[in-house]
Amino acid sequence: MARHDDGTSIVLTKDDEQARRLCALAVAFSNASKPVPSDTVRDTFYSDLSEDSFLRKFSRDRQKLVECGLVVRRAGELDGDATWQADSASFADVDALTPDDALLLDVLMSPLASDLAFARHSELRLALAKVDRTFGTLSAARISPGVQGNQATLSIMLGCMEQGKVAHITYRDAHGNRSERDVAPYGHFSLRGNTYFVCAEQKDGAMQLRTLRLSRILQVRETRESFVIPQDFCVDDHILLPFQLGPIVCEAVLEEGRDLDHDLRAQLGRRASCDEQGLWHVGASDVEGLAAWAIAAGMRCVQPTVARDAQDRLLAGAATSVAMPMPDRPVRAFQQQTAGRRGRQGGTSEMRELVALVGSLANEGAALNVDVVSARLGVTRERAVALLNLVLTACVGTSWQLPLGVAGDDGLVLTRSRGVSGRAIRLTPSETRALTDAFDLLGIDEDDPLRTSVMDAFAPRGFDEGEARQRVDDALGDDGGDVLEACSRCIVNGSWLAFDYQGLGQDSPTTRLVDPTSLRHDGGNWYLDAFDQHRNAMRTFRLDRMDNVRVRQADTHEDAGPDTPWPVERFVEVTFADARYLDLLEWPKLEVLGTSDDAVVTRLPYYGGSWLPRHLAACGGTARTSDDALAEAIREAALAAR
Repeated sequence: MARHDDGTSIVLTKDDEQARRLCALAVAFSNASKPVPSDTVRDTFYSDLSEDSFLRKFSRDRQKLVECGLVVRRAGELDGDATWQADSASFADVDALTPDDALLLDVLMSPLASDLAFARHSELRLALAKVDRTFGTLSAARISPGVQGNQATLSIMLGCMEQGKVAHITYRDAHGNRSERDVAPYGHFSLRGNTYFVCAEQKDGAMQLRTLRLSRILQVRETRESFVIPQDFCVDDHILLPFQLGPIVCEAVLEEGRDLDHDLRAQLGRRASCDEQGLWHVGASDVEGLAAWAIAAGMRCVQPTVARDAQDRLLAGAATSVAMPMPDRPVRAFQQQTAGRRGRQGGTSEMRELVALVGSLANEGAALNVDVVSARLGVTRERAVALLNLVLTACVGTSWQLPLGVAGDDGLVLTRSRGVSGRAIRLTPSETRALTDAFDLLGIDEDDPLRTSVMDAFAPRGFDEGEARQRVDDALGDDGGDVLEACSRCIVNGSWLAFDYQGLGQDSPTTRLVDPTSLRHDGGNWYLDAFDQHRNAMRTFRLDRMDNVRVRQADTHEDAGPDTPWPVERFVEVTFADARYLDLLEWPKLEVLGTSDDAVVTRLPYYGGSWLPRHLAACGGTARTSDDALAEAIREAALAAR
């Protein structure tokens, strides 16, 4: 049993005990130099069981290990006793992948692993934990824990979609009404923490498309009825804007501001139309949400009157009530749902996490840090402490005990090998499918060297990637790959990026200096989201329009003009009294610190520009800060927008 920093005990559940035993079995069979007799297995790991009980439980545990990617086979007999050994095909060829390649992969795919729009995000997170085996330092952009939907329901819905089978569901709508439906899932997307399926449903003698929220599907089962997704179907046509959840209640008209960036224009273009006067016409389900979104985007609600009035109320609130003192009592830890704590399924998830962690302890000096494990696996810090405790005690008292030492107050280190260490396990078929889906979504072709190296090193032997996913036509060019790697390095190292940029409508390139936030792939192109020093705002840049890319440290001023002050990133604390604005609007690099009086306390970077004040003004006075300069900037942004 381990203890928290405050001295309280961590009680191990049945799931914990099962996961620790399976982890110990993985370590033992990974390090066994010869087949292990059944008697040795029983005496070491099942000493309290009868012979029959041991055989049944060991059989079930071997099946569980297969879910981690480790196959333990019967090797033969020794003096009439069965012997067992790990199949050599279970272990990854780590020499086929360089640490730099593993790092680059983690940077590119971390956003997908925390994005509920990517339905296989949980499997991808585990795959990345196996591939990038650095858990001593935070080697990639932080992966924030996301709210998980019903994984069993998600799995069945995905299966029906892939196999072309109609699903019979029990659905509860936003008003609490329950209904039985037969639906054909065509595609899925996510919006602000919820997964949605676009489904065809027989209604009044015709097929109609419906968008259903995963969390409202109470029960689901696959039927024998088949369907074919129409060739002209595109899920992007059904992705909603944040204020369009539910029935449309009004048609709004928005006036575009001076600088509507590419990302917002793309979002509007999917769900709105622009007339000859440059006004955007869009349907809205949530008038208050529409008003807030428009303020953050730098747009003005023209019609209807109720939306215009809502925008005025939000701006008036922000102009008068945004400053607040710091909380005068400790901030409570923010409670988020995490995968892996639901009954026996929790034991399976925990087991796979432990096997990934142990696989990283292959060389002397390899370390596990609590904060890094928390970030990489997307779990709370408390959960990360519990996982490290299970790793530490997995093989205690056996000949396969890992020689681990405690590194400070929040980590473990492999002190010396003594012939016992962790071994990297190959991906499971589901983890491999998640990885190939992610490669395809990012537009990385099957022949790309990074993709080839990863699949050669970690994919299950005999895996035919071409049969798992249709090949994507858009491949990375040589120049795109170089720029992509430079952007990735800056995200990892916290560096600034300078480059010459040829924007649309520009006669000649301009030099830009940015603080990169994230990379994403959309419509066959790579985009970099970053804070632009020249605009003092968040901007999106297409990588194929960048040239002469240079990495710059924060103390290097050579790219700044003589009259332009060097941008300084500082962090400010903001308390959200209404947490819905955290879901309604985008908040790059936001870190949740905890709660105080039912408000959410966060930490955000602030560069002194107008982007953050405008977004906070959109919260209508419910987002407050003790930072005087930021509070004044919020008031000014609200007054300027009125």
